[in-house]
Amino acid sequence: MSVSTVDRLENVPEPAPDATFVVVDVLISSTSIVRLLEEGARYVRPFADPDAARTFKTDTDDAVLVGEQGGQPVDGFDCSPLPSLIAAQEFTDRPVGILTSNGTRAVHRIGDDADVLVGSTVNAAAVADQLRERDRDVWLVAAGRQGDRTPEDSAGVELIRRHYIDEAANFTPDDLAAQVRESGTAEWLQSLGFENEVEDLCAFDTSSVVPTLRDGQFVRE
Repeated sequence: MSVSTVDRLENVPEPAPDATFVVVDVLISSTSIVRLLEEGARYVRPFADPDAARTFKTDTDDAVLVGEQGGQPVDGFDCSPLPSLIAAQEFTDRPVGILTSNGTRAVHRIGDDADVLVGSTVNAAAVADQLRERDRDVWLVAAGRQGDRTPEDSAGVELIRRHYIDEAANFTPDDLAAQVRESGTAEWLQSLGFENEVEDLCAFDTSSVVPTLRDGQFVRE
């Protein structure tokens, strides 16, 4: 089975090929979806449009909205997608809608009915295990930022790729951790006092949760 990589969501072919896609938006959509499912969310529904997300909350009992646009809060949303803030909320058995500037847009570009997994640095090894079980062509998609390549997403894609092709046992991931720490988004988070968020992302392969798209919703596999 072939493995293809793209370094920004805009490079995903349209229509998307018949394959398994892994969307990687390390800072911060992918990691947030992993953490939401770890915190017991019933499911996480990705949105590319804030009005659609707000309608989802109105129409869905006990729903919670998590999100940002351009790094800023979104009117009518309940929580920022930063994992440390997610950990301070109660999500057990609650439906969650998520909107982010890049990661959720990547999912919608690929298609709600496609075979899509969410990958990050924290669950890269578990994602690779899932890919081997599927035995299909694979596309690893670095979401990027507003059409530009981002080093943290490229690092996440590379970590998953190395695990998938069994290189992981023979490399030291310091180079990829440096890419994450030195990215513009990481530096911005550090300037706001969220150094812990960045260091958590550099604790590679600490989660076994692989969010998987089912009927337009990410669930825990």
